[in-house]
Amino acid sequence: MIAPLQLSNALANDSALIFAFAAVTAVAGAFVAYQAYRGYRRNESRPMLYLAVGIVLLTAVPVGVDYTLAALTRATDAEILLPVTVAHLAGVAAILYALTRA
Repeated sequence: MIAPLQLSNALANDSALIFAFAAVTAVAGAFVAYQAYRGYRRNESRPMLYLAVGIVLLTAVPVGVDYTLAALTRATDAEILLPVTVAHLAGVAAILYALTRA
């Protein structure tokens, strides 16, 4: 049987690992979005602008919202999930718009 102290240490390690992956995802997403934004500026291509916005909304915004709300409020996981899901939906909508109408 796992002792409570061992379980606590394992959860702390898992939380740190999850945060590290979330941070890498946010940074990588922001970099890809920056490259798309540079493409927009260079070619004045509206689809690239919407692609950049969509990528940020899919990668960086959810991570920021999740950790900011968790740190600054007493929101439950379910309450944090709503704005994260809205960001995901807006990101997919922006990318869809970039690919079909812009």
